[in-house]
Amino acid sequence: MAPVAKSTTCARCGEALETTSSPDFDCMVCLLGLGLEKSPVFSDRELLPEQFGQYVIEKRDDGCAWELGRGAMGVTYRAFDTSLQRSVALKLIKADFTGPTSDTRERFMREARASGALRHPSVATVYQSGIDEGTGQCFYAMELVEGETLDERVRRTGPLDVGTVAEIARQITAALAAAEKRGLVHRDLKPANVMIATGEEGDKVAIKVIDFGLAKALAEAPGTRVLTRGEFIGTPAFASPEQFTDANVDVRSDIYSLGATLWYLLTGGMPFGDRSVQKSGEPPSPGRPPLEQLKAAGVPAQFRSLLVAMLALEPAARPGVTQLAAKLAAIQAPKRGARLLGAAAVLALGGLVAYWAVTSRLSPQNGAAPEKSIAVLPFENLSRDPDNAFFTDGVQDEILTDLAKVAELKVISRTSVISYRDISGRNLRKIGQELGVAHLLEGSVQRAGNRVRVNAKLIDARNDVHLWAQTYDRDLADVFAIQSEIAKAIADQLQAKLSP
Repeated sequence: MAPVAKSTTCARCGEALETTSSPDFDCMVCLLGLGLEKSPVFSDRELLPEQFGQYVIEKRDDGCAWELGRGAMGVTYRAFDTSLQRSVALKLIKADFTGPTSDTRERFMREARASGALRHPSVATVYQSGIDEGTGQCFYAMELVEGETLDERVRRTGPLDVGTVAEIARQITAALAAAEKRGLVHRDLKPANVMIATGEEGDKVAIKVIDFGLAKALAEAPGTRVLTRGEFIGTPAFASPEQFTDANVDVRSDIYSLGATLWYLLTGGMPFGDRSVQKSGEPPSPGRPPLEQLKAAGVPAQFRSLLVAMLALEPAARPGVTQLAAKLAAIQAPKRGARLLGAAAVLALGGLVAYWAVTSRLSPQNGAAPEKSIAVLPFENLSRDPDNAFFTDGVQDEILTDLAKVAELKVISRTSVISYRDISGRNLRKIGQELGVAHLLEGSVQRAGNRVRVNAKLIDARNDVHLWAQTYDRDLADVFAIQSEIAKAIADQLQAKLSP
C-alpha cells in the first residue's frame, strides 16, 4: 500500500510540505538551502578531521561520518569520547558564529561553560566545550540522546494528541524554569531541538531539550553577551518577535518559541504566516492566531487560551514559567483524575451511608462556616478580546496561590468555584452557604494595550456586607505584584498571618 500523504509544515523553515511514512523524506527547501550554504563547518566533507580533542567522529556502515543533524549554527556528529569511553553528540560550530578573533571565541567558550552548569532531567547535558588546536574549530560535546526529535515524530506520524503534547509541554517548561534560575535562554527552541523517547513505563513520554550549548548567559555584562556579529540567532518560524530586534531576550522569548512548537505538534502547522517570515526575515505581524486550526485538532478551550497567551507579541503579556506550569497542571488534571475513577467509584459506593451521616452533622443549620475561610470566585473578563479570558483566569489563580500561604485560612479550590463563572446576579449569601465559607472575593480584569485594571471586592457572605474594595491600574508587567497586594489586603482584613 502506498504511504498516505499528510499535510504539515517543516519545523526548520516553516515551509508547507507533504509528508509520508518514508524515513528518507526531507524538506526540499532545507535541502536546497544546505546545498547553497555559504559557510559550512567544512567546505568538503572529505576534509572533515577524524578527531577533535578527545572526541573521534564515528562512522556509519558506509564509511561516512555519522551526522546527527545540522542547522544554521553548525553540524552535529555522533562521536566517541576516548577519555570516558562513551558516545556523545559533538557539535561543530560554524566560523560565522564564533568569529576569527580570540575575543569572540572566548565568548563562545563562556556561554558553553554557562550551559554546561545546567543539570536537569529534561535537558541534554553539555559535557565539555573546546577549541581544536589543529583546526581552530569550536565545538562542544553533549549527552547523546537516543530517539527522535519532535520534528521527526510529527513528520512520521502526523500531529500528536492533546495529552501527549501537554506532557511534553510540562517537561519542557520544567527545563526552562531550571535554565531561568541560571540566567540562561535557549534562543532556538523548536521541534528539531527537542528529543522524544518512550520511557520504561509504557506510554510515559521522556523529553530532552538539546542545543542549550549556545544559550545566552544573561548574567554577563551588556556588550559582552553577543555571540554573533550582529546576526540573527534562532529559527525564524519559531523565534519570538523580540529576537528580530536588538532587544535583550529572556525566558519569555523561549516561552513564545515553546508556544509555536506546541502549536506545530498539535496541528502540523504554524500559528502565524511563517513562510513569509522565513523569506523576509521580519517578525510576525500583529494579529490573532488562527484558532480554527486548534479547534479542528480537538484542542480544548483551556489549552487554546494558553497557547494564545504564550504567543502574545508583547513579552510582558506571556505567562511566566511558574504560571505556565500551573496552567499545564490544570490541563492535565482531568486525565489524571480519570485514572482514579474506578477506585473512587468503589470507595464512594462503600461509604455512601457514612457520607449521609457526616453531612447531616455538618449541614449549615448545625454549624457556621469557619471565620477564616474564603472562596475566590472567577473574575470577570471586561476586555473586548475573549482570548484575554486566560489572563483573567491567571489573576484568579495567582491570588489563590498567595492565599494558600496564609496561615489558618481555609481556601476553596478553583475547581469548586468554576461553576459560578458568568452567573448574572450572583446570590453571594447562597454561594457562601454552598461552599461553606464566611468570605468571598470577586472582581474583574480589563486589559488595554500594556495597561491592566484589576478590581477586587471582599464580601462577608453571611450578611452580604462589603468589607474591602480596591482598584489597581498598573502596567502589565506589574500584574503579579497586584496579585500579592490583593492577597495581603485580604489577610489583613481577616486578621490572619501570612506564612513565611
